[in-house]
Amino acid sequence: MSYEAQKVGTVKELGEIYRTDAPLDEQLKSFARVGITNLATPEEVAQIRLAGITENWSRTSVAPIAIKSGKTILLRSSPIMNPLMAASAVKAHRNAQYLQLGKEFYEVADEIAKSQLEMAPEDREAIALSQTGDFPLIVEMDETRFLLGKTARPYFEKFVSGGKEGKIQFYNLEGDSKSSATVNYLWFSDPRDVSGLDAGSRDLYSDNRAFGVLRTGVASAQKNGYSLTEIGNANSEVVPVVLRNAGVSALEGMLARPLTTALLEELRTK
Repeated sequence: MSYEAQKVGTVKELGEIYRTDAPLDEQLKSFARVGITNLATPEEVAQIRLAGITENWSRTSVAPIAIKSGKTILLRSSPIMNPLMAASAVKAHRNAQYLQLGKEFYEVADEIAKSQLEMAPEDREAIALSQTGDFPLIVEMDETRFLLGKTARPYFEKFVSGGKEGKIQFYNLEGDSKSSATVNYLWFSDPRDVSGLDAGSRDLYSDNRAFGVLRTGVASAQKNGYSLTEIGNANSEVVPVVLRNAGVSALEGMLARPLTTALLEELRTK
């Protein structure tokens, strides 16, 4: 059976939006034919919903990685976005199993997560979950900002019961062994299903939905701006100098960090 990616709309800040309902390996092939290399990220899916294109559920490109008795790690650059690995994951799911890689894969992902703790969550490549088991996400959590980026607050306000005070349920992935890494994908439910994020779904063999983003023109250029971490670091260096030059260096300890924090919070809503 041949699967073709269908264009469903355009989001100014992203580009052209495509959809394919297929097993993961076939989804990646169909997206590749129109120039898309990955499934949409959770943040991109949120942007698609906020733009009014569709509110449908979707597979996403984030990879949960787990090991028995360890904290799940979320990785932006999913190994199963590779066609060969995607086919392996599809085969594992068809047999009611998860894709298993060497424990070294988990260890490397864990080291990346630890090395990026000082970065803004939106800019990290990996993050270790703060809790085990299933748990709710609130808008201020690092995990929420890692997954939804600058769309976190507007998404909560529009789609989550309770608005910015509401919660999205995260369904965790359990590792099968201490000697191997369990690797999966992240499912993003639609708002009617309370926007749940499921790291444990085993349906990659089925004709379920995913979106892909073809970045064009302005959308491609906008992606190349400064990261929040770069802006925060620059602001942390500049603010003390400004205060000293203004003759109020005594306020440096009291104001420098709050001003940088306030700036990043403001940028997150832009």
